Amino acid sequence: MIALLVGTRPEIIKMAPVIRELKRRKLSFLFIHSNQHYSREMDTLILKDLDLPNPDVHLKAGSGSQATQTGKIMVGVEKACLKYHPQILLVHGDTNTTLAGALAAKKLHVPVWHIEAGLRSFDYTMPEEINRILTDRISDIMFAPVESARQNLLKEGLPNAAIIVTGNTVVDALQQHVALAKKSVFLKNNKLKKNNYVLVTVHRVENTDNETAFQNVLKLLIHAHKKLKQRFFWPLHPRVAAILEKREITLPDFILTTPPLGYIDMLASMSSASLIMTDSGGLQEEAYLLHRPLITLRTSTERPETLSANFIVGVDTQKFDEAWSAFQNRKVFWSDALGNGNAAEKIVDTVDNYLKRL
Repeated sequence: MIALLVGTRPEIIKMAPVIRELKRRKLSFLFIHSNQHYSREMDTLILKDLDLPNPDVHLKAGSGSQATQTGKIMVGVEKACLKYHPQILLVHGDTNTTLAGALAAKKLHVPVWHIEAGLRSFDYTMPEEINRILTDRISDIMFAPVESARQNLLKEGLPNAAIIVTGNTVVDALQQHVALAKKSVFLKNNKLKKNNYVLVTVHRVENTDNETAFQNVLKLLIHAHKKLKQRFFWPLHPRVAAILEKREITLPDFILTTPPLGYIDMLASMSSASLIMTDSGGLQEEAYLLHRPLITLRTSTERPETLSANFIVGVDTQKFDEAWSAFQNRKVFWSDALGNGNAAEKIVDTVDNYLKRL
């Protein structure tokens, strides 16, 4: 039996095709959820939306400092491994859940297989960059989504035999899930018209925890609104909602805010936006695959394959203007560099072959 660990909404979305492929082949697995994301919209609803099984183990890690959260998840994964004795632990991406699960399993001599290995932003101020580097360092198998990720791993001295290029499971996920967006009535209910609003998501520490940095984000949104003259829609991450309340910040009237959306509504919102402004890694991929104009509110990205239609502007208004001009003048293009939708099949092929040899 293998164990499969998730903790956040992006992990659930990207692991969904792997879960479905395991079920299709009738391969037993232990489904562990750290509950790093624990709001109803970012956890329970998405499992229901995607018709995924309920996790076998809930770790109930919740929020906390980087060390507190990582430590709680390590303890929970260790207990699950000691109780169920999995032959492999599959982890995904770059969250505290990813690193904590990998560390706990590795210390118990459970092989760690890392999906979405090898991504690098080369920005060591990002907790996610530390998580992904350390996870790759101790992983037994690294599923690199693209060739550039494989090259990153090789440059770090990791063995070629342990690296498998699969494509990104986000491609599989969108191909399987895009029809779900048609069920959403969210845009209609909120009078958001196709190609006539900007979708915003902001949650990273570097953009929110420092008050000056957060104010600079707001200044960029105001600048963008003056240029585009469209409504802005911002589903607020729970932590950002708490920051707005604590600092007594009132957002401009042109910004519609809601709590985090369920996956179906979020997918519909992405699919119809005239522009997506985000600091999310996962949304960079999804926006790119949906062929939506994309501006990233960061100074680096670990997803260089999206840069043919993704502009890294940070909070620089001049860079924003240049990016928007490029979209208007069609100086961008979208490619299939992230894969063709069979990543989950390749991953489960490797799992199946490994279990047959035991």
